[in-house]
Amino acid sequence: MSVAVKKGISAKAETRKCAARFWRLFPHLLLCLSLVAYAALGALMFQQIEGRSKSTTEQEYHTFLGQVVSTVQNLTANASYTHQDIIKKVEFKMLHGFKSIWLQRPDRWNFFGSMFFCCTVFTTVDLFEP
Repeated sequence: MSVAVKKGISAKAETRKCAARFWRLFPHLLLCLSLVAYAALGALMFQQIEGRSKSTTEQEYHTFLGQVVSTVQNLTANASYTHQDIIKKVEFKMLHGFKSIWLQRPDRWNFFGSMFFCCTVFTTVDLFEP
């Protein structure tokens, strides 16, 4: 015997209750599902756009690192330079010669890295600010 029959509830009333629960829950599930689909689609797009580009700056970055190392080696060999002088020279070279694009790597843009980026973007956007 079913629970509905034991309690004296008709099958039609039980069906209506079940349908009401479903329609109360359905918009929330649809919103969550669309958010996941939106993030996955965005992740695929970012993976294709950012992850496929070849890094042309790697050689330039290695050349810059070689220059910094050469500067340190040359200044260390010269006894007239102090530790602070060497630090100032390297700091100057880093401030005026370093390019932040050298830190961007296409291999970081796999699906999960792209998904993380998408989720971070749409959870930090403030839609209600005028």
